[in-house]
Amino acid sequence: MKWKSYPYIIIVTVPEMIPVSIPGGERLPKKKLIFLGSTIIIVAIISIWIGSAINLPTPVAYKNYEGRVFYEIFVRAFKDSNGDGIGDLDGVTAQLDYLEDLGVRGLWLMPITKATSYHGYDTEDYYTIDEDYGTLEDLEVLVKEAHKRDIKVVMDLVINHTSTEHPYFKEARQDAKSPYRAYYIWNDDLSKEFERSPMSTLAWAVNEGQEELYYAMFDKSMPDLNYDNPQVEEEMQKVAKHYLDLGIDGFRLDAAKWIYNEKEKNIDFWNRFQSFVHEQNPEAILIGEVWDAPYNICEYAQVLDSFFDFNVGDSILNAMNNKTLSNVVYNYKTIEEMYKEEDASFVLAPFLTNHDQTRVMNILREDVAKMKVAATIYLSLPGTPFIYYGEEIGMTGTKPDEHIREPFIWSGKDLTQNTTWIDSTNKVEQVALDTQIEDSQSLYHHYKQVIGLRNTHKALSIGTVEEVKTPSQKVFAMERSYEEEQIYVLASISDVEETILLEEGTYKVLLDSQGPTHLTTGENSSNYTHQVTLKPGQIMILSKN
Repeated sequence: MKWKSYPYIIIVTVPEMIPVSIPGGERLPKKKLIFLGSTIIIVAIISIWIGSAINLPTPVAYKNYEGRVFYEIFVRAFKDSNGDGIGDLDGVTAQLDYLEDLGVRGLWLMPITKATSYHGYDTEDYYTIDEDYGTLEDLEVLVKEAHKRDIKVVMDLVINHTSTEHPYFKEARQDAKSPYRAYYIWNDDLSKEFERSPMSTLAWAVNEGQEELYYAMFDKSMPDLNYDNPQVEEEMQKVAKHYLDLGIDGFRLDAAKWIYNEKEKNIDFWNRFQSFVHEQNPEAILIGEVWDAPYNICEYAQVLDSFFDFNVGDSILNAMNNKTLSNVVYNYKTIEEMYKEEDASFVLAPFLTNHDQTRVMNILREDVAKMKVAATIYLSLPGTPFIYYGEEIGMTGTKPDEHIREPFIWSGKDLTQNTTWIDSTNKVEQVALDTQIEDSQSLYHHYKQVIGLRNTHKALSIGTVEEVKTPSQKVFAMERSYEEEQIYVLASISDVEETILLEEGTYKVLLDSQGPTHLTTGENSSNYTHQVTLKPGQIMILSKN
């Protein structure tokens, strides 16, 4: 009966006995391999014997896009597989075990097709993978391996504009009679050269050597495509089908708001595009970048499956810095309800920052405690949260954009494990994954714990959300519910102890940032009544008994 009396001691200490495999690390000695095998056998026997005594949870079986945690990857910066210092698709494949262990169940690959610039948002060839990243065959392998781990893969689709180096544009700018001339937008009124676009950028660029302009609202090196030409829309549908046939699960749609400068025409376009994509694969996902105030973009919820709401991330980070956490849930619910009024099946994609923004650690002044609270909040919200690569280890980065997209730091000891496409300005030894794995209180472990709970409890992944009143604006509290399960997420950035009154009853501790953490949901000895006192900086996730 000794094993049965102390099941959690066994389960919690076993991971400490299993050596963690660091990417690129040394092979385990033979003796350790034998010990590891023995440990696994012991755990299996114990699990079978005590299974009836403990109500172990079943991991959430995600049927579709909703509820999963996605991870945004800038491939160039992530992991190099061939020694040239540049991240590639094989490198991403090699680290799928890391991502799966972190709890990630979806990937967003930033542009991977052949492009002119390092970032890939100026496509030269939609049907070819950038030679730095590999081949179409490498992409197929990545997708297949990801699917084995129940990880969906979406890729950036940049169809608002091309590069000036795209063969279509090169021919069009040189030959006014080219069939590709109508793929772009031209104007011979040179007085428009300094006209502003709706984004307040210069809208037109001079076609050198010609008395004419072409429309390029993002940059003169990125001419906009002309979607008044039906052939352009047909071509982009072919591009989408090309990758859907390879197994890609959907697309993140860059600059989705700017296909046309008229909202109604834009909505009609994406409605047609969504219908086409869903005809190819009813489960495929379209995730839009429609960066604007919620009331300006809510109609896009009718024609896109999901999109990023920058206001959600801003509200969380402003709340952290202003110490006014009490309105976060209200703001989220208000925004989500606005979108769901357009389409009840719409899924919001919360995030903190992405590849176009100052990294979240800089915004929070490199305060790890604040970062843990911010991460806990958005990773516990409804919808499908997105992590920007390196966020989980506290990477920093400010403009220019290259330094928001620096190499992921796999190791602070063996720097050859990190890409070298650009020099890192990060505190390498501090943020390195191998350093954080060794520290049980690190940001990495906190991310893994919160995501693990989300992947274990339907209340946290696909449940409803309600605001819980708190005694102070410096305290965050929300309730997530699914069927009979009620889970409360609590966090304090107060300088003093704060007491929260929950519903009458007792509560089981699933996570305590200042005490023992239990990632399973079996019985444990740490129970609370409905009165919970949070210490300064404390984060707790509780399940109502």
